[in-house]
Amino acid sequence: MSTQYDAIVAPYKALRQVPAKIFETYNTQVALAPHIQGAKVLDLACGSGYYSQLMISWDAAQVVGVDISAGMVAAGKADNKSDKMRFVIADCTIPSQYDGGPFDDVFGGWLLNYAPDGATMADMFRNICLNLKEGGRFFGVTPYPTEDPRRHNETGLNSKPMFWDQVWIEPLSDVADGVATRVTADMKPEKVQFNNYHLKSSVYERAAREGGMKGNLEWKPIIFPPKESNLFGWKANWDAEMEAYLKTPSFCILIVEK
Repeated sequence: MSTQYDAIVAPYKALRQVPAKIFETYNTQVALAPHIQGAKVLDLACGSGYYSQLMISWDAAQVVGVDISAGMVAAGKADNKSDKMRFVIADCTIPSQYDGGPFDDVFGGWLLNYAPDGATMADMFRNICLNLKEGGRFFGVTPYPTEDPRRHNETGLNSKPMFWDQVWIEPLSDVADGVATRVTADMKPEKVQFNNYHLKSSVYERAAREGGMKGNLEWKPIIFPPKESNLFGWKANWDAEMEAYLKTPSFCILIVEK
């Protein structure tokens, strides 16, 4: 099963070290880690297992990672040092019950942005709901919620911090529910590109309900780590750059209860 990710496994893994990914990881940890201690977690669109490994370090009892890319899953298995984690090759848009379920929580780090329309996203949520315990929660890293995805991405191109210039998102063609986008990462000497979608926030919310997720739905505001954490190193104009970025952030954490 070949996907756009099979050919970019190594440079894609290198993305873990860029400031934008570190910022995303910090926000994901703040939102997710307190809820998964001792839990069975399903990691959809797990890639090479970046978040799967982190969730084990955040004291999850078990993590099952699912991805459509055989290359990514092979990389995840090669890196896996824990008997609490395993991987499955499958299409996350097709509702399927995975061994080990139902799960206490489901995580999707950049899962829903691969839905080209609301109908496909509803199927993703059906898959989430099918594998989630009653009262369990889905945590997703998604594009930032907006009803005007094209304008948001066009503005964001000009407002990201200068020291994040390795990664940028370009709006491409309009689609019925939002805009197609291209992510470019300049991981010298290679440049990595992959395509996905930024759909309207109302499409996400409707798809969650159509997919069976009837509980509380929250777009969790992103936060920047305190300066003393020194996650990125600090630059003289850092405060002004981050103030501009936080007006049009590139991502958000979506939390939906079953």
